[in-house]
This record gives sequence, C-alpha cells and structure tokens, in this order.
Amino acid sequence: MWKSFAKLLVAAIVSVLLFADAPRAYAAEVSPPRVDREAAEEAFLKGYEFFLANRLWNGLDSVRQAQEENIYFVDAYFLKSLIMRRLGRYPEAIAAMSSYIEVRRDDFRGEMILESMTREWDVIGKALGPNGAGVNLFFRGDTINSFLGVPKTNLVSFTGMLGLGKLSAHGSEVLLCDTMGDKLWVFSRDGKHPAMSREFDNPAAAIPTSPSAAVIVLKSGDVLDLKIDIKSRTISPKPIGKVDANVSDAVMIDSALMAVADRTGQAVRFYSTPSIENIAVWRPDDSEVTDKLFEPVALAAFGPFLAVADRGNDRVFVLDAFTLSVLDSFDVDLPRDLEWGLQGELFILSENGSLYSKSPLTAVSADVETVAANMKNAWSIAWSSTGPIMTDIVGRWWWSGRIAPGGTGAFGAVGLRDPWIAERDGTETLILRGTVSSIFHDFIDGRIPDTNVVWRNEVRPSRVIQTATIDGGEARFYAATRPEGSLSLEVAEAGTLNDVMDDIARISMSGGEIPKVLILDTRIEANDDELGVFLGFLLHQGIRLDLWVLNRPPSALMNRISRLTRGGSYFTSEPGVVPMNENIEWILSLPLPNDTSTFGYPSEITLSLFSNIDVVTFTDWLPIWPSLMERRRMN
Repeated sequence: MWKSFAKLLVAAIVSVLLFADAPRAYAAEVSPPRVDREAAEEAFLKGYEFFLANRLWNGLDSVRQAQEENIYFVDAYFLKSLIMRRLGRYPEAIAAMSSYIEVRRDDFRGEMILESMTREWDVIGKALGPNGAGVNLFFRGDTINSFLGVPKTNLVSFTGMLGLGKLSAHGSEVLLCDTMGDKLWVFSRDGKHPAMSREFDNPAAAIPTSPSAAVIVLKSGDVLDLKIDIKSRTISPKPIGKVDANVSDAVMIDSALMAVADRTGQAVRFYSTPSIENIAVWRPDDSEVTDKLFEPVALAAFGPFLAVADRGNDRVFVLDAFTLSVLDSFDVDLPRDLEWGLQGELFILSENGSLYSKSPLTAVSADVETVAANMKNAWSIAWSSTGPIMTDIVGRWWWSGRIAPGGTGAFGAVGLRDPWIAERDGTETLILRGTVSSIFHDFIDGRIPDTNVVWRNEVRPSRVIQTATIDGGEARFYAATRPEGSLSLEVAEAGTLNDVMDDIARISMSGGEIPKVLILDTRIEANDDELGVFLGFLLHQGIRLDLWVLNRPPSALMNRISRLTRGGSYFTSEPGVVPMNENIEWILSLPLPNDTSTFGYPSEITLSLFSNIDVVTFTDWLPIWPSLMERRRMN
C-alpha cells in the first residue's frame, strides 16, 4: 500500500548526502522534520473510516493529523481532496489534488479526478452565474382529473370552474382561486391527498406562507389568514385586515411586506403585515407607458425583485422591491400572469396562449423568447416542486413543464458510502449506497443510469438499482436572531453562513446525521463565493434549502439555490411542520474477484464510478480496501 514512500526515501537520502558535502554552518542549521509513520498511517486509516461513514469533518481532522505526523505523507492529499469535494469546498479539493499530482506525476487517475472536479466546479459556477446552468422545459397538457387527481364524477370535471383568479404553489401543494365561483381550491400535485375547497367571496389571490398556512386576499380587499390542515381536510380563516384596492394579484416580499396589484386603482400598493397598513404606492412614470391606462394584472417576487404585468400597455416591469426603481421593462402582448423560474428567468403567460421568458437579472440584456404556444385560454401560472404549472380560465385544462438539462455535461452528485461485502456461495459482492442529487431531480427520478465501474485498473461488472424515493433526514432552523413570540421549534442562531456550516460540522463530528433540510433565515449574511461552496455542499449531501423570509427578502443567489434544491419559502415566524426531504438513493453492487489483495497508491485501488442519465453525469471516487470492509454472510 505504501510504495509511495520509496521515491520520497530516495529523495531524503539524496538530500542528506548533499548536505554532508555542504559547509558545517549550513548543515548545523538544517534538520529533517520529525516523522512518525505509524501514527500517520493510523490517522490516515481513521480518516478513511470517517470518509466512508460520511463524517467528513472528522475525516478532515484525521487527515490533517496524518500530515502533521508525517510531512512526506503525500497520499493524505488524495484523501483530503475527496473529502473537500464532498463538502463542496472545490477550490481546496482542487488544490489538494494538485499537490498530490505534483509528486505523483505518473498518476493518471489523480489527473482524471482533478479534471473532473474542475469541470464540476465550473458547472456549479455557471448555475449561479448570469446565464444559469442551461434548463429546457417540455410541456404536456392534461385534464384536471389526471393532473390533480380530481375524480371524473366531480362536477368540476364537466363544468369547470366559473372564472379563475390566481394560481400559487408551495412545494407540491397547489392553491387556486375560483374568483367567479367564490371558492378556494387546495390540490396535491403529487397525488398524496384529494382536492379540498372552501367558499370565499371573490377570492383573487392566495399566498402560501408555509406548508400549512396561507394569506388569501379577496377581490374586495379583505385579507384573511388561513390554516390548512390536510389530515382533517379543513381550511380555517381568520380576518386580519383590509387593503384599499380592487385586487387582481398579491405576493409576499418578506414576512413584513405584501404587494398588491390594484387593477382599477392603477397602482401597485405595498402593505405591512400583519397590520395591513399601506406604506408605499408605485405607478410607472408617464414615459414608461402609452396613452392607455396602467393596468396591473399580475405580480411575481424573486428575492428583492418584483415583476409587474401591465396588460393595458402590453408591458412588463421589474422593480427593486426596496427602492421601487425600475430595473427593466419590456413589451409582451397581453400579459396575464407572471412567475420566476429556477435561475432568475421570468416567465410571462399571455392571453394569446403563449408563454414567454426573459432573463432580466443578467448583466447582458436578453431578448424575450417564446417557450410554449397554442395554450388556449391559458390564464395563470405557478412554480411547483416539479416545475411550472399552468391552467386555463376555468381550470379544466392544465399544462405542466418538465425541467430537463439544456446542454451537455449537466452535473449530478452521488456520494458512495457505507460499503460492506456480502458473502454467498463462495463469492463476494461489494455493496455501496449513495444519495443522488441533481437540479434535474424529476428528470432522473426512476431512471437507471448507464454505469461503468473501474477498480484496480479494470472495468468491473456492476449493477445499480434505485430504491424508492425516500423521505428522510432531520430539518434544522437557523435564524440571525430568534423571532419574537413563543416558538414550538428549536432554532439555532447564526449570523453568517459560516456559522451555519460550523453548527452542521459540530453535529456531524459528535456523531449526528447531517440535516437533510436546512431552513435559513434570510437575514443570515453570505457572500457569493460562500454561496457557490454552499450549493456544492447541498448537492453532494442531497440537502434541500428552505428560506425563512423574516423581515428581509433573500438575495437573488440565495433564492436561486433554494429553487435549485427544490426548496420552499416561509413567510411566518412559526412555519409549522416542515415537509420531509425527498431523496433518490442508488444501491451499487460489484462482484469482487477471487484475489482482492491491494497494493500501490490509494488512487490505484480507488473505485471510480461513471454514470449517465442522458446528459446528466454522475461521478464519484472511493478508495476500496476489501480487507477493511465488514463482511456479512448471506443465505
């Protein structure tokens, strides 16, 4: 295993001989560093065990200890690089592998891993860059029966609804206002529970504030707080105020600020919540409209940005929600509704049956593009956990957009761990499992990848199966300061993203599981570089990021990361029950040869996984020493 020391030993001897011929003054000043090879190897193997168990910070500490015990221990850089990659700390992972290759110049696998890590870091950078990671949408149409599980015997299947207001969603839960029919509908996009409804007078817009709560704004301006209990199938309203507007749409900017589109009042009005006090009004300048009246029919918020659809002037405005200054404006025929996409692209649904998109937040001006067409009577759009959904004016016909990669080399993450060896009838099979993560979750779910596995420089027969999508992992709340009032949930205080990561490290190092859902107060500070590493960590660990929007909207990048990990937003100090995270898990099985002896560099006995689902690529590396694996005899 440790032939790696041979070259270093030769180099050390040469150094000693050279110094023997040097003047005595120099020889007296130079002495080789202390080396304890046995302690270094022991620390290295401990770090390896931690790595297999996904206790990454413990593993990192052990690798550092190995390097302290033996400064010549080059192989420690190899393991350190793999650990850093799992933590999303790609710059450090790349630096560690580069240091390894600087000595192991003939190690082609190290070169390959370095190249792959560099490519992955580039994809993560593009995902958070101005142009995004490249996403395509493929639309299909369905009746309300098959789309939302409404029984064909339900009257809505035959007559439809009378006339819709706005559609909204929180994860898989869909809220739909039948304005003319005086009813609010609540659907489950994943079919986990049947549709339910409650009567309200002319409901215009329902804003999810948590998985079990919403604010509904009636066309008359009345504002009610809703508690939604899926189990008991009840919707309980509580009046909280009234806005002075003829409401066509409403959105939450943060937990303390709501924007309302006043169609006949020709204004966007801003109200504090929960007091419902009017604190600001916005109308476009005369230079920004035609001689027609300003007619705001739809609003959509993305972090600190607010999009406004002006149907009267065939215009869309993008505002800074803090200053109410216009950041962008552009022409669209008959805009009816708006929704932001995964990466800050804005979708505009037109009454002409077309869906348009534009990226108004990019540094370079982008054109309006047609995404879909021929959607007769399309009326409202929302973004659910599975992507965009749209409905026609009476809710009988629906369209859903499937998110798929829009280019080559889309990055997926799978972290192989917990290896063991099954013994049966004289043969041994290596078993590993790994949580699979990608921004294209629904695109890869249920599909078995094309897979090649290399071990000991040979392509080995292997099999990958997907277990059922699992709900798993604990949720953990982080707040800059604990919200006022009595909370039933445990909250960890964190002023910065580094504080959050330090707390997760503490949990992991004490033997706990890394939380699978993180709920972050949007007042927590983070810079762009930290967010890139954070996204890498979330993807490698299969973590969903939810945003706790307390008194300040999230940054555009934080909002994008939440969307990319299928996260939701909470606009209340008591979010209630947090939905479990849905993870995909793969099981990899690899029959072992009769001779499982291992020699050479760690890279030479590293198992290399190469998997593809269409253009989504999954790679991982795990050193395998069978002699160190747990063996289980199978009947």
